[in-house]
Amino acid sequence: MLVIFTYIMGLLMAFEPITDNDYFWHIVIGKWVDINKAIPSKELFSWFGTLKDYDWTSHEWLTEWIMYKAGHIGCIILMLIIFIGLYILMTKMLKINLKKWLDFRLLYLLLMTVFFKVTGPRPYIISLLFFAYFVYILFNYLDKNKPIFNKLIWTIPIVQILWANLHGGSSSLPYVFIIGILLCDFVLKLFKNREQRWGSYLLDKKQTKTLLILLGTILLTTCINPTGINLLLYPFTNMADSSMIDTILEWKSPSFHGLLGIYIFIIIAVPIATSILYHKKIKFYEIALLGLMLFMCLRSQRFIGMYGIYSTWIVGKYFFFTDSMYERLKKPFIKFQKYIQTLVIILIIVIISITAKVQFNNFNKVYDNHGYYSDEIINKLIELKPERMYNDFGAGGYLLFKLSERDLEQEIKLFIYGLGDVFSTNILPDSNNLFYLKTDPKEMINKYNFDVILTIKNSPLRQFLFYSDEWNIYYYDDTAYIFIKR
Repeated sequence: MLVIFTYIMGLLMAFEPITDNDYFWHIVIGKWVDINKAIPSKELFSWFGTLKDYDWTSHEWLTEWIMYKAGHIGCIILMLIIFIGLYILMTKMLKINLKKWLDFRLLYLLLMTVFFKVTGPRPYIISLLFFAYFVYILFNYLDKNKPIFNKLIWTIPIVQILWANLHGGSSSLPYVFIIGILLCDFVLKLFKNREQRWGSYLLDKKQTKTLLILLGTILLTTCINPTGINLLLYPFTNMADSSMIDTILEWKSPSFHGLLGIYIFIIIAVPIATSILYHKKIKFYEIALLGLMLFMCLRSQRFIGMYGIYSTWIVGKYFFFTDSMYERLKKPFIKFQKYIQTLVIILIIVIISITAKVQFNNFNKVYDNHGYYSDEIINKLIELKPERMYNDFGAGGYLLFKLSERDLEQEIKLFIYGLGDVFSTNILPDSNNLFYLKTDPKEMINKYNFDVILTIKNSPLRQFLFYSDEWNIYYYDDTAYIFIKR
């Protein structure tokens, strides 16, 4: 009952209007792929990007095409289906006892389902599902849990082909994990006489051979994508890109301030506490990979979901709240068990009903653009037909989408949008510095010789232009301002 409650709550929290700005430019790219029957390798929609002929690693092209063909409602439905698969895999990894009327590992699952609420329909959620499948199959195989995993382990290279084309930016995790496991095993075998307690956790010859073959096939199947072998290193160049980490919110380190900070801390702390308490039982490669995932999520909050998925394996296998502790806690309440269960069921129904009402009431339309930009602003921009326009990075995806709805995405090109990896070493930092007035705005405007500047209402840049002698307000409303040169 509580598992079903967790699933329903997770799905209800995810069922809301599309608010992720990146969603919109993914749709436009999917449209381009569908119309042109090709996969882009050069930047398409930025006037400066096309002028400089920027290269583009199109690692999400297949998801973007599917998103375009599915439509808005279809994307939301696909997202919910993916989440169901993800929750099922996480439930299995947590080894939740369905016979118990309360299993505390459910709380960790509920924490993660609520976290995934912020994801929205985008290619990233496919990586969450694939990573959960990879962890579930690989570690069950290594633990020799069931013979079926000896066969399922060979499905991973097949899944890797899809992963490399649906969201190749995260497809490095399987070969990073396998290399990490093999390295940990090699180190232990060097010191096995000194560290006898690790001896039972060493890989046997068959497992070592299997992992080596699996590593080779995964590396090969990863290369089955439009960019070929380049995709093998692409995720690492992204992680090393300080410009994206400093500029893009989801790439920044997580903040531990406020209630959200406490929530994130709990997600991170539970598996760490579990592994510390079971340090004599936990395998060396399991704790080493937990440290790797911890580093990744502290470096960039976009990896908190990946950390949480791997942590479900740690929590499920080593959770410090044992069955004996559970029975001792349950004992004083046995005579009230029926009343407690009835109360819990009523409470579940009330919580689900309230959450469902709030979520469905909020679903006034399929997507909510937070006010970026009004139709009037778009119409005025089309009237101007700028050739060297400036637009804000954060709202660029929605702007591109609105122009694409009128088939104007090629006629009116943007300055920048959500392709952080393409723009990271050039116009992304300049756009950020101009928006927040971190550098001399006159110098930055002259550098690119903008003829039109479109910026949201509350931007620092708008404050500067408002009092500038060189720019006039062409049009404004409650969402944005359009400035033209005097």
